[in-house]
Amino acid sequence: MKTKVSILTHDISGGTFTNLCTALVRGMNELGVDANLVILYASPEELARYPDIPIVTLNVKRTVFSLGATSRYLREHQPDVILPMPWYFNIVAVWARSLAGVSTKVILGEHNIISLEAGIEHRDKPHLRFLPVLMRYVYPHGDGLIGVSKDTIVDLVETLKIAVDVPARVVLNPINPDRVRQLAHTAIDHPWFQQEIPIIVTAARMAKQKQMDGLLHAFAQVSKVTPARLLILGDGPLRAELEDLSQDLGIADAVWMPGYDPNPYRYMAKADVFVLASAWEGCPVALQEAMACGAAVVVTDAPGGMKDIVEYGKSGMIVPAGKPEALAEGILKILMQPALQKHYREQAKQRSQDFHYLNTSQQYLDFCQAILGSASQEALTQ
Repeated sequence: MKTKVSILTHDISGGTFTNLCTALVRGMNELGVDANLVILYASPEELARYPDIPIVTLNVKRTVFSLGATSRYLREHQPDVILPMPWYFNIVAVWARSLAGVSTKVILGEHNIISLEAGIEHRDKPHLRFLPVLMRYVYPHGDGLIGVSKDTIVDLVETLKIAVDVPARVVLNPINPDRVRQLAHTAIDHPWFQQEIPIIVTAARMAKQKQMDGLLHAFAQVSKVTPARLLILGDGPLRAELEDLSQDLGIADAVWMPGYDPNPYRYMAKADVFVLASAWEGCPVALQEAMACGAAVVVTDAPGGMKDIVEYGKSGMIVPAGKPEALAEGILKILMQPALQKHYREQAKQRSQDFHYLNTSQQYLDFCQAILGSASQEALTQ
């Protein structure tokens, strides 16, 4: 009998978790698992985008109202394993399993540095800021834990003091490198890409976590040494502040902020350097995809998965976090040393194959089956 796996998340409107969850379901089904995606709500147009993905909608609009619907789903479908993501769905899944009275195993998923995410990014949202307190009581009732980087698990255990005495494993996020490379060949209709001036690219939400202000300060230092341009893909609440800072630093004419682009890969492939200057990360898919495009990457040594992705410097350059001068120095090294840029491009492309969604799906599946196997063995010995 096929293993039945359900992945629980909020929606399929786009973004990191849409990409992550659909990739995992697709991969598991290709590997012979009976996998489906459970979401709160989706429009008919959104569902039509994923004809190959089995999707169940709970028909609720907010996570806070999803407990009863998730419990009903578990009673009716009784999957062997449920993989909730992101963090607040871990709590929903554990409670729903208890209410449903089923034997479904809940494998918790940790996708960010929660102490920083809650304490900094969501400090003005009490219902999210105090979730770590709830996690201390709920997480011990999970059956396993998958973290998208070593630091996500360390943060739970050492910083938040959550006693998660269950099997744990690090599995980096999945991407589809073949699709990424295909889309990367799309032509770019912008004069910057018809010229020889180096282009630095980043793709991230304009929020505190991403430290775009530090990147702008670093770029201002780079611009004093060599002509260069900075392309920021993404949007967010800090856009106006960043635009004002660009003006103040005298670099506005060399900074382009076009907002969200459904095909960032064409820019990544043409970038002289791809940069993530984040203060923390879970496992940034944008970085993985940029590497699949063959970009030479520079990242900070901030808490999270950037270090794991670039193999602690083998597949990309690491610079100290929160230091624009160090970031500028790293960018300049790659811009001024063609051989170094070529080396990082080759290493990045090679490393990106490790992130293939089939590899990641197999790692998830292996862990699920190990948890199920341990439960079966425990039942036999009782």
